[in-house]
Amino acid sequence: MANDLEVQKINTAVSQWTNSITSLVTRDFELCGVTFDEYSKQCAMAAMTSIYQLVKDSDKVKDLNSLDTSNLREIVGQAASLKLNANAVPRECYFQLRTKNVGGNFFQVVEMGIEGDGNDAMLRNYGENVETVYPCWLVKEGDVFEYPKHKGIEMTPPEWEEKGLSQKVIRVVYPLKLKDGTFQYLIAERDGVKVNLFAHVRNNLMNETFGILKGTNSKGKAKTRYDATPEEKKQIDAKKEEIYDALRKCDTIEDMLSCEIAKPYISAAWLDTPESMIVRKMRNNAVKKYRKDFNSMAKQSFNQLDETYVSVQEEISENANSEDFIVDSPAVEVTEEANADKAPFEE
Repeated sequence: MANDLEVQKINTAVSQWTNSITSLVTRDFELCGVTFDEYSKQCAMAAMTSIYQLVKDSDKVKDLNSLDTSNLREIVGQAASLKLNANAVPRECYFQLRTKNVGGNFFQVVEMGIEGDGNDAMLRNYGENVETVYPCWLVKEGDVFEYPKHKGIEMTPPEWEEKGLSQKVIRVVYPLKLKDGTFQYLIAERDGVKVNLFAHVRNNLMNETFGILKGTNSKGKAKTRYDATPEEKKQIDAKKEEIYDALRKCDTIEDMLSCEIAKPYISAAWLDTPESMIVRKMRNNAVKKYRKDFNSMAKQSFNQLDETYVSVQEEISENANSEDFIVDSPAVEVTEEANADKAPFEE
């Protein structure tokens, strides 16, 4: 009986929060002139249920009341506008808590990441002129593969013959059928994942001070990178550059994963299941190349999830009033670290 009451209490709390946040998200959609359809609503409800469970299982925050409502509204709006369903199998998105520093004060915020199948979903929902996204080909070492051939506007499709000689995936191919009846093939190579891993390490080093900063700041808290003097910042940057140089010298993604100086800053999801992560990143790299026809809500959400965009904004904030900071148009790179990884938000 007590267990039934506890379940009822939890369900009531989830429903109250879901109704409240979904109502705010609906208003946001209306203000942008975007239809809040039934599937977007399902995605919003799935997001709130997942976030509630995340907070319930966490020792970082007491309950949802400890979080900023505007943050929850933004995150649920991301899931709804991009039509990413946390209840889908396999999952299309996940949620994690992250410590954020604002003016020297630290607090917890919720962040959303995209799983591999989430990128497939966005391609199906928002890919320009896409009618059908076929299951991707996982081309393995030893398989026979011929790239597409182009003659004017005509194209000969790629050919793939499975040999079963290895489990090492060296490329992925997404066949797309467009609305005009033609086909396109999105291809990504294993070597391209080196860029993803470099970005992952770079992000994990963002707040690293290598023990250079000692003591507490004026607020009595342990010093962070924001408290570093110009000389200390130079020392920290030199340490980071040493790691970057070591990674740049690696010939393969396997060499990067084995790089001793960088390994402490590579998350468990990469080290424990490297092949799975490499395939997931290849799939992302293939899909992200294709043009997306986002509505205004989805466009804003996609930018907020782009790791390069996030990093640029943090760098601008850190360097504000100190030096000129010139920003090129950010490349699109969406990440989907496994929720169990609990790594800092990547890119």
